[in-house]
Amino acid sequence: MPSQVNKSPPPSKGANGVILKKFEATLQQLFSSSSSSVPSRRALETLTPRYSMQPPRLSETEREELIDAARHYWQERGLLAPREESTALERSIRDERGNILSSPWPFDGDTALPSCGCVRQTQDPKSKNGQKKIKTTKTKTGKDTGGVGDIMNAQRAWRKEVQLANLIHCVLAFLPASKKPEVDGGSNHTIRIVDFAGGTGHLAVTLALLLPHCQIVCVDLKKWSLDLLHKRVDGCINDKATDQATIHEYEKAKATVTLPNLSTYYGSIQSYPYSFDIGISLHACGEASDWVLRKCLQQNASFIICSCCCGKLRRDAGNPYVYHSTGGNDKEIQYPQSNMFASLGEHDADNDDNGQVSEDRNNGRLTSDMFDEIAKAADYSELGDLRKPRNACRRVAKSLVEWDRILFARECLQSKDRTDFKDRNGGCVVLTRMLPWEASTKNDIIIGWCNERVNPYRLRGNDVGDTFVDISQDKSCDGDFLVALHHLFGTTAHSLGDAQITDAHDHSRENAHDWSALEETEIKRQIESFMQRSTSQETGKEKSRVFQFPRGMGSRQRKLIHYTAEKMGLDHWGEGKKDREKTVVVALRRKVVTIE
Repeated sequence: MPSQVNKSPPPSKGANGVILKKFEATLQQLFSSSSSSVPSRRALETLTPRYSMQPPRLSETEREELIDAARHYWQERGLLAPREESTALERSIRDERGNILSSPWPFDGDTALPSCGCVRQTQDPKSKNGQKKIKTTKTKTGKDTGGVGDIMNAQRAWRKEVQLANLIHCVLAFLPASKKPEVDGGSNHTIRIVDFAGGTGHLAVTLALLLPHCQIVCVDLKKWSLDLLHKRVDGCINDKATDQATIHEYEKAKATVTLPNLSTYYGSIQSYPYSFDIGISLHACGEASDWVLRKCLQQNASFIICSCCCGKLRRDAGNPYVYHSTGGNDKEIQYPQSNMFASLGEHDADNDDNGQVSEDRNNGRLTSDMFDEIAKAADYSELGDLRKPRNACRRVAKSLVEWDRILFARECLQSKDRTDFKDRNGGCVVLTRMLPWEASTKNDIIIGWCNERVNPYRLRGNDVGDTFVDISQDKSCDGDFLVALHHLFGTTAHSLGDAQITDAHDHSRENAHDWSALEETEIKRQIESFMQRSTSQETGKEKSRVFQFPRGMGSRQRKLIHYTAEKMGLDHWGEGKKDREKTVVVALRRKVVTIE
């Protein structure tokens, strides 16, 4: 009797027989019911990321009043003089298509922030014809730094300005509409805003300039980064400790001399000991964003979090930033974080196509292995693919990581029996996105508040906060999820009329993949040419009925061939083990399936 060979399970397939990548198969399993061809309604209702519009922004008049008050404050105290109009540089660049990319408020030329608040490195205004650049120094990583910004690449500087501007607008939405921002709801309270993992202070310094009556703190694990912040603001490294610091904490907390409302704290996010009102973080790596979220929830503080480096959330991934700063790299947070995300299907079951109740395919649990695959795929950095169907599944993976954070925060806000979080009074958490999206592939923003009194969606001019605007859904962000569902499940994904999924993009369902219609047409032409040649030859020659594409093609093109052959009703399979040997074979015959 011949020995039986253990065969590996067949690869997962998506729409029209396309073989799915490992992370795509994980997404399919996550959203599947008892049949992989039908998405789970409960999974869609629970895990579909729902984006909201950003909070209302300041009007032009309000922005002008804010800048005038801030500029008067610094001039009055002789701390910083505004840049002269003659020194304002051209603050717009062009992208690869020739479109003008102007610096957003408050980094535009009209606002004219003081030198330490600039992002991009500029020219010396006193030099002849403005051609001489400011003298810069080299950091230990080889990066140029200077007194007027430290980003030399114009497009990178524009993206950084847009990222900062989005978070600044969100911060301003939390502040009371009073002309004195230190007054919180009528009480004599100075608002403290903490920029966690703030690095060299691009965000903290700008907020300190715009909000002189608020206390701004920049927290970072690298003393070297905070030293650069002090150099940007004061021109030298400052050794003056803040009043709150004890002798033991002398090296941790420092205030800047030039900006009395700006200080730094050298240490981890978890170790920051003081209370605060608003916590923010821009692209804090890996689980650092989750520590910011936890810190804000523990303090009953509002939070604005834009995460980065989701791949570092994997159990086997390290974080060099943490390791070089502390010498340790152990994971302290278990993922997924939310009970809802982790226990999908544990208490409920789905109805299959026949109306029968069946258990979820993942046995009611989102395993750590599955989350690792999602986190790895979420480290997405193809900026040119935004607003296109290509790599939609990777962007969905990123949004799922953020949605797990949203669900975790909501569970904490609603929990009454947790001892590590205080009582809540009408808090809320929403997911929104940077505008424009092209500012970064890491453009998801989590906004949360623990008390309705500071709801950022309240009407401007109402300090009490009892009148709010509706938190409208941003349907423009739904397109990627629709594309991904169609790729994973085919047209069956669009039959779920009550799944609250809106077709926000004009992607054609037949073209919602990682390739263009032109590329698909070319592959189809090659296959049709092969079919014509085969039918004109003798039918007895088996070889003439099989067509092999060239070896060494990329996985994207091989996937396109499988997809096209399946649509044409042809047999197709892959051959080769190494990348340079892999190819796709297409045949005129169909495989015969024997039913025992």
